[in-house]
Amino acid sequence: MLFIIDMQNDYVDNEKGKLSVPNATTIVPNIIQEIKKQEEQGEPIYYTLDQHATNEDERSEEEKQWGMELYPALKKVLKNHKAIKKDFHSISPEDAAGLREKYKDDPDRIIEIVGVETNVCVLSNAVMLHNSFPLASVRILKDMCVGTTSELHKEALDIMKSLKMEIKSSNES
Repeated sequence: MLFIIDMQNDYVDNEKGKLSVPNATTIVPNIIQEIKKQEEQGEPIYYTLDQHATNEDERSEEEKQWGMELYPALKKVLKNHKAIKKDFHSISPEDAAGLREKYKDDPDRIIEIVGVETNVCVLSNAVMLHNSFPLASVRILKDMCVGTTSELHKEALDIMKSLKMEIKSSNES
């Protein structure tokens, strides 16, 4: 199972994105490769859409809508996969419970997580999924995640490792 976290225009587009994460565009090609690999393996693929709003957001409704859309390079490859909208850092407990019910708690299940921001939404979703699938292996593909800073990225990976999640590069998975 693959989870792609918040790869939306506002987070990925460094020119127009309201909440852009430095270097987010650099992980897009590898995420696309991972999507294709997971499709070939018949794995379910989910992506989150953060329904963010900022009080300082003076953009038009059209610009706000653009900000919440998937980054263009990912839009086409994810069109046949399931979006999960979220209003805060993580998918809701109800969505997580629905996934657990759908996939049961298979001890051989591997849940791989990629996206932005490692130190916020990747971490939050990894914890939610780890708690929802306690028998599964939760694997963070560290070279397909980007944090607010490289230091926060590394610290978040260390925290997830301490929570018994696997931290791997994509070529190790």
